Amino acid sequence: MPIQKTLLHAVLLLTLLFITNTVDAQPSVLANRKPYSWMIGISWTAVEDDGRGLCQPFDVAQSWNYEYFPTRIMVDKYFKYGLSAEFSGAYVTYKAGKLINDSTNRSGVFLALDLNCKYSFYPLITPRWVDPYVSLGIGMTQRTMMPGVSTITGNVGVGVNLFFFRGLGFQLQTSGKFALTGGTAGGGGYFQHQAGFVYKFNSGSRGRENFNKKRYKWTGKKEKFKGNKRGG
Repeated sequence: MPIQKTLLHAVLLLTLLFITNTVDAQPSVLANRKPYSWMIGISWTAVEDDGRGLCQPFDVAQSWNYEYFPTRIMVDKYFKYGLSAEFSGAYVTYKAGKLINDSTNRSGVFLALDLNCKYSFYPLITPRWVDPYVSLGIGMTQRTMMPGVSTITGNVGVGVNLFFFRGLGFQLQTSGKFALTGGTAGGGGYFQHQAGFVYKFNSGSRGRENFNKKRYKWTGKKEKFKGNKRGG
């Protein structure tokens, strides 16, 4: 399928990007710029599952399935050198009239669980409130409009976190998913877009404090012994 070939090429390209940036970046610089320890998020999700691949990717009216309330939650654990792991779950209802795998008479529930490895460019850029990233991962999708159809997917995505107040930020992300097992008549691949809020918890490690005598005088303070003065 065209979408599978396109996403496979994207996976290979992003894998090469991961390796190149991890090797070339200076570990000391990356390690000292740890953006967070944990991050949580909630977002609105839109699923584009029309079976047309990259053709007309922004046909919101006909192809996007979404809710008017947030339907995706995620937890992100940061490691080091720009790498983190994200686990997420998303829910959407497919409504009759939308184009779903080249058909407009299907309705049901969409469920997706994903585990992605993310590479953040945060340590390499100057604006501290911008955190762009790419991701690779694997997921499981269940679509009840075709009973019994479960799909294991390979995921590739791109996104950005925009922090505007301390640890609170806004996240935009889009992912392409292609079927590794299972699937539908349209191949099982689809696009998933999300926009929502994230909150990051800082690790609290800003490098080892330098407890030296100049900064902390009490650490090196010596008691002076005042003996009795004898006249003489």
